[in-house]
Amino acid sequence: MLFSAFAWYAEHVLRTPGGEGCVEPEEQNSDYESGVATIDGHRWRVRTARVTQAKPGAFVAVWRRSEVGDTEPFPADDDVAGLLVFVAPGERRGVFRFTPEHLAALGITHSHAHPGKRGFRVYPPWCASLNAQATRTQAAQAPAFAPLTTI
Repeated sequence: MLFSAFAWYAEHVLRTPGGEGCVEPEEQNSDYESGVATIDGHRWRVRTARVTQAKPGAFVAVWRRSEVGDTEPFPADDDVAGLLVFVAPGERRGVFRFTPEHLAALGITHSHAHPGKRGFRVYPPWCASLNAQATRTQAAQAPAFAPLTTI
């Protein structure tokens, strides 16, 4: 599987050309360049969000298959350092670096407090003219966002 967004990140941010050997592909959500990357000895889930024309922001799927084959959100106690969600519409690039605590606070992961989500929208700072709910979501996601440039 090609991990174009992660490969760019690995080369320009991590200074690891191509990120070779860093990502284990996941079968589910392959349309979102899904995998688990090892960065500085820590395992991170990676996804590339899809920009859609119907709504602002970008959508990302974050589910797994249960033992009986149903889709389910990842648990809050998943054995990863967090979730990296890449967004790269046109010339703009960015990454949301969600920690497990942030994912739980956003209700993305499954816990006793939240049922979790199988997918969600991310709203980078360049998304404007958002409705009230999307504006609140953008503000809640903002601490996890970092713009990516080649500088």
